[in-house]
Amino acid sequence: MANATRGSGGLVMLFIEIINKYLYFFEKGNNQITVNTIQDLMELITTEMQSDNAATDSAAEAFFASTLRYIQFQKQKGGAVSEKYEPNVSFFVDLGELKS
Repeated sequence: MANATRGSGGLVMLFIEIINKYLYFFEKGNNQITVNTIQDLMELITTEMQSDNAATDSAAEAFFASTLRYIQFQKQKGGAVSEKYEPNVSFFVDLGELKS
């Protein structure tokens, strides 16, 4: 775990791991995981990935892209889980922006 936080790339991977756990508990109805909490963490990940001193980590980019695809899938799927994401959760981030 200590190695995961060394350097900004490791920190981004840690944040992505955390958001995936948050999404699990959010979908299960844990009231302590709010839409704002998830959105704030998404913004933090995006900011860290875009920062000038962050080394480009293709593994982190792929992991984050997978997380975003999962969120988009859940939003489009319909049903009870989809209702948790709609209409007030707008997570979609253009991955092209992260690389610039």
